[in-house]
Amino acid sequence: MRKHLIWLLCVALPAGAQDWLALTLYPGGELYQAEHLQRLVGATQNLWQVKDAQGRTPIQSLDSLASTNAIAAQGDDVRFRRLIETRELTPAGLKTLAGLVEQHPLLGPRLVTAQHDGTHFWLRLAHPYAEAEKAELLLSYAKRLAADFAANCRVAGGAQGTLQGFQLAEWTLQAEAKVPPRTATLQALQQEVGNLRQRSEQAYSAADILIYLKRVLNGDASLPASDDEVAQLYLIAESLRSRDLQDLARPDFQRLKLVALGRERAATPSLPGYHLEAKAQWSSTPNSYLTVDCR
Repeated sequence: MRKHLIWLLCVALPAGAQDWLALTLYPGGELYQAEHLQRLVGATQNLWQVKDAQGRTPIQSLDSLASTNAIAAQGDDVRFRRLIETRELTPAGLKTLAGLVEQHPLLGPRLVTAQHDGTHFWLRLAHPYAEAEKAELLLSYAKRLAADFAANCRVAGGAQGTLQGFQLAEWTLQAEAKVPPRTATLQALQQEVGNLRQRSEQAYSAADILIYLKRVLNGDASLPASDDEVAQLYLIAESLRSRDLQDLARPDFQRLKLVALGRERAATPSLPGYHLEAKAQWSSTPNSYLTVDCR
């Protein structure tokens, strides 16, 4: 799953500064129902069939409840699992899924509404498009999702939905000539994310993944105490086939990302020994955000 530095804000971004398209699906009633989730899997897969006017796949990644994997503990085992396992959509399995979405630092509000009545789709664009093209593509994705999910679904425009008034941003930080000690960088990351959380719905970095991984493995919800422990956790994540950690921080810590989700603008994160390399962003406008209402 591709991860990003997300900062959702109220202030509109300049025209054209949209690196994602976003959809919210309201399936009708509680999201965590076996029937809803089974249909969601197929409908999500079909979004990859949408093409642009040149016959290209418009997106490079799709983050959603049905396309995401996550590290989770199941009994005595720790594995990298799909969020929606169709064979596990029992009452107990649905409860486990809801708990995982709430507890995992990269999931939560980014994928599911607070009322558990809707789920979000983040479609990261693979090519530059004019505003009119983005609007056309967004409508194509929304119509495809509506048609494949249920007969009573309709597309609602005007950027109406849970993400209305939000913005998304992704900051990529590059190390200077000498990479700072990883433990010191993780402490700085944790502090920056803490600052973001004061004004956001959600924020995370590689530090949060490492803390989460330690908690899943041995119940210890703390930062790694040494570079050796950091390296060991990277090896464990790699053995579980999870890319979440490396997406947010390369093992050599040359490049880092932070993620935040909120309504207020925040200053660009600042870490000792790093500079801003790139920023991607999104804001809820009629050309970048639609809802699919099946209620």
